[in-house]
Amino acid sequence: MNYKPAQLESFCLNPSLSIKCVILFGTNEGEIATLQKKCAEAVCESVEDAFRYQAFEMADISKDGAEIYADFHSQSLMGGRRVTAVKNADNNLAPLLKKMIPETNSDNLLILSSTTLNTKSSLITWAKDRDDVIIVGCYEERAGDIAEEASKMLKEKGLIADISVMQFLCSRLSPDRKLNQSEIDKLEIFLGERKNVTVNDIRQAISDVAGANYDDLCYHTANGNTLQACAAYDRLIKEGEQTATLVRQLEYHFSKLLGCQALIESGKSLDEALKSLRPPLMFYRKNDFTKQLKIWNRERLLSALNMLYDCERDCKTTNIPDKQTASYTIMRLAGAVKKFK
Repeated sequence: MNYKPAQLESFCLNPSLSIKCVILFGTNEGEIATLQKKCAEAVCESVEDAFRYQAFEMADISKDGAEIYADFHSQSLMGGRRVTAVKNADNNLAPLLKKMIPETNSDNLLILSSTTLNTKSSLITWAKDRDDVIIVGCYEERAGDIAEEASKMLKEKGLIADISVMQFLCSRLSPDRKLNQSEIDKLEIFLGERKNVTVNDIRQAISDVAGANYDDLCYHTANGNTLQACAAYDRLIKEGEQTATLVRQLEYHFSKLLGCQALIESGKSLDEALKSLRPPLMFYRKNDFTKQLKIWNRERLLSALNMLYDCERDCKTTNIPDKQTASYTIMRLAGAVKKFK
């Protein structure tokens, strides 16, 4: 069964015995780790309980997966349902699961987590149509998703923010919901009895948890600000972001530019092209985005996207230094702007 993260959280409130396995996969490592822990503790109460929780690394599992089979079918000496967790799982587990899950009478739960599996992986393809297995794709949230979640958090606390304040708030939040909730909690305490949120309130109460956020990287790169783009990239890498994730964010940004260019070439006005963007462009980014449309024509944008696609492929290739590859690509893109002017 294919679940969304929110649906899995509902499952955690009353984990059914009919579910034998949960597979968490995608590029959002933070969400995968959070959901893995929440799902495990819904069954075994605490991941610190050695009698009811056992975690394995995929690299330590033998080819036939005998360790997983044995642990999944064992019982706790203290009683209660157990959890067997496998981190960094891959398709090598598919033969074991295809035989074990349909035949098992165990009440235990197997949780697999992975950032390498995707919707086309054999393990996911097998699991998606089964009633006893839940699969959950975890990916980085786009700005629209962050805005929607932030709006819900404010509403729950009775806080009011207009569009410009919401845009500024979202620029300081990150794809990490748990971290964002903590920042909104701080904002509520800062406001006290007040309910109307201002930009100044956010500046004082909320940390820039996005740090050198994705937008900073994308806008500095497309603007030709090489030093700032490299600084934003370095900071994001130090904060634990994956190179492939950052390259995809750049692809997304240049794709937005290409979409707007196509609308303008078809006869739409600049304002009409900008209004077509979903999620809407942040008000404080409009000038930079407009400037970029003048710098990057269709041909240049297509070349940039091809360069980024090649970079993403290389970042996922073994024995290629991904951090240096991505950094070099960012410098090439930002440096090209000087030639265009």
